[in-house]
This record gives sequence, C-alpha cells and structure tokens, in this order.
Amino acid sequence: MKIIPIGKIGEDLLTEVCEEIRSNFNLPTQTLKPIQIPKNEETYNFFRQQYIGPGVIKFLSRNYSGRVLGIMDEDLYSDELNFIFGQAEFEGRVAIVSIYRLDPKFYRKEEPGKLVERAVKECLHELGHLFGLEHCSNQKCVMSFSNTVWDVDRKSKEFCERCKHKLLAKI
Repeated sequence: MKIIPIGKIGEDLLTEVCEEIRSNFNLPTQTLKPIQIPKNEETYNFFRQQYIGPGVIKFLSRNYSGRVLGIMDEDLYSDELNFIFGQAEFEGRVAIVSIYRLDPKFYRKEEPGKLVERAVKECLHELGHLFGLEHCSNQKCVMSFSNTVWDVDRKSKEFCERCKHKLLAKI
C-alpha cells in the first residue's frame, strides 16, 4: 500500500496510519514523498476553493500503480456534499482522506492527539471501502458513516465483528 502525503502531513500521523494498515489489513506500507495535486478543472473547484474528490482519485489513479492512499491537508468535497473526510473507489485501488476538517484547529480547539486519532479512523474507513465494505449501522464501527467530526469522534478505530468477518473474507 502506497501512502502519499499531499501537502504537509505530520510524520506522527503517517507513522500511526501505516501501523494501523499493517495491523488491520496485513499489508506492507510505503510512504512516498509529499506531492501537490495540480489545481485544474478536474481536481479543484476555484469557486468553492475545495478539491474535488473524484478528480483527486483520478489523478492518483493515473499517476500511481497498485493500492494507493492519499492523505491531504486541503479541503475536499464530492457530489452534493459540502465537504467529505475521504472517498474511495469501492473495491478499487485508490482512496483519499482529507485532514482539513479533522484537525481540531479547524474548530478553534487545541486537542493534542485528536487529529491523528481521527485521521486513523478515516483512513481505515476508506480502505474498508477499497476492500468492499459498505457503511455499517453500528455507530461504534469504523465503517459507520461520518457526516460530522463528532461522528468521527463517536466511532472507534475498530471494525465490528460483522465488518471484520467480511474484511477477512476479502483479504
């Protein structure tokens, strides 16, 4: 699994995400050099000043082989949603997570460790989609849909037994 920092992503966050990927998916990880996504009509909405989820996924898909997880520090949206924490190709190979709205500083708060905790949950969630997991109705499961940062905080970083069973069958 290639981990691609997009912008300024902390080393502690990248290390923790890699450890959780190895632990939960039994996949080796490789963290690549940080990149910037070009701002063009496919990847960026100049009016909204946000990156476009499907456009970023297409960019990563065209430029990197194998399974890819992009972690970006910019705001991201998709379809009719004002923002998203992440997006993935269902049963595909590319996923992205934005830490922009996961950062406590976005909410004018200082909460040490909270950004890494939230980012890990959302990375595991999006990778679950890569392996064919859908949203889970168990609000504690990492595959539970997060519409707000409070939803992210409510869930754990663990897969519920049902999702874990499905995941093991896919891996």
